[in-house]
Amino acid sequence: MKIHVKFGSIFQEIFGGREGEIDLEEGADIARLLDVLCPTPERRAKIFDPTGKNIRPYVTISKNGRFIVHLNWLQTELSDGDRVEFFLLGAGG
Repeated sequence: MKIHVKFGSIFQEIFGGREGEIDLEEGADIARLLDVLCPTPERRAKIFDPTGKNIRPYVTISKNGRFIVHLNWLQTELSDGDRVEFFLLGAGG
């Protein structure tokens, strides 16, 4: 299945572009997508906390416009054609 990914702000530098398509096996979730997107220890360190199990607080991910924190977090299942976006959530003030 194909997942469309889009990267905002610093994630364009981390992932080397603004957007792209990733091929994943059926039944893959956000955690699996992150495994594919973060093949090196250096890249994983920019996305995951020191435990390697949770994403860093500044990493915001949405699936089809809905924040994964409101879905099933890293276990949010993906389907063919889904749009996943990575961005920094701005703070007002």
